[in-house]
Parts: sequence; structure tokens; C-alpha cells
Amino acid sequence: MIAGYREKLDRLNAEIQALAPELNLPPRRYQPNPHFARGELPRIAMRIFREAGGPIAVRDIAVRALALKGVPLPDRQTMKITRTRLQQMFIVWEKRGILTSVGENKRRKRVLVGEV
Repeated sequence: MIAGYREKLDRLNAEIQALAPELNLPPRRYQPNPHFARGELPRIAMRIFREAGGPIAVRDIAVRALALKGVPLPDRQTMKITRTRLQQMFIVWEKRGILTSVGENKRRKRVLVGEV
């Protein structure tokens, strides 16, 4: 089904280029995450929070999540991408009241609200 959609998208882009060759369409920027499926990282992070039972750093969560997915020694870029996605997710969770922060700056750890 996905292959069919990609073919339709390619055909549509070719038709647009045929009608207006001066129009430059931007390249697709979305690249799927090679380690986590859609929605999988939040589920794993919540599981790690529950198992930890107390405050835990984002870096530790990223290392554990990648280890669960079979990446025991992640490279620098994989760690950065995973930490960034986790931090963005945690900001939303803090606004919703699911998480709270303990500490400041580099010593900041996060904990589920009921476990403080």
C-alpha cells in the first residue's frame, strides 16, 4: 500500500513538473527514525520511568531506550537525535502534568508526578 502511495506521489510530482517546469518543488524532509517506530519512543520512555521509580536523566533514558531496541553502543548522532526527541516530548508531558523536573540545568532529572 505504501509503495502504491509513493508511486502516486511520484506520478503527481512528474505531472506538476510537466505543467510548470519552472516550479521547483522542495525535497521531502521527513526521514523515518531507523530505531523507533511511530509512537514507540514515548511508550518505552514511560516504561523506563515506571521501572526507575525515581528521578532519572534524559541521557540515561536515551541509553536504556536504545539498548532495548538493540543498540547497546549508539554513535554520537543517534544519541543526540534520541535525546532531542525525548526532551521535546518531556516538555509536552510537563505541560500536561505527567512529569516534573528535579534539579537544574545539567543536573536536571525528570520524574513521574505521582513518584515525587
